[in-house]
Amino acid sequence: MIAPIPTIGAVGTGLATSPIDGFSMPAPMAPIEAPAISGDPSTTPATGGFGTVLSRAVSGLVDQVQTSDRMQELAATGQLSDPTMAIVETTKAELALSTAVQVRNKLIEGWQELSRMQV
Repeated sequence: MIAPIPTIGAVGTGLATSPIDGFSMPAPMAPIEAPAISGDPSTTPATGGFGTVLSRAVSGLVDQVQTSDRMQELAATGQLSDPTMAIVETTKAELALSTAVQVRNKLIEGWQELSRMQV
């Protein structure tokens, strides 16, 4: 049999009824500070223009694909204790490559649109 649900009046029993009775305010929280910028290239602002940003993105994509390939090799030879890590890395590489192809297509489309404009 299902136990009856207590009424709303029964829910508040045993709790302090006024703010003064056994109730203390929690200590104020310490202010939250912004994280310091590390040397990670993905979090530091890019300098040097579009070419630098593009070369960093391509280099990151190459690193991701190489990591994926290495994990697949380790999984195939049985040297990887958790084969799902290889699947995750492969999915990351596929997503990164798909994103790079879409960005390339948009850049080409934008360039073609600019070249069709009359000056």
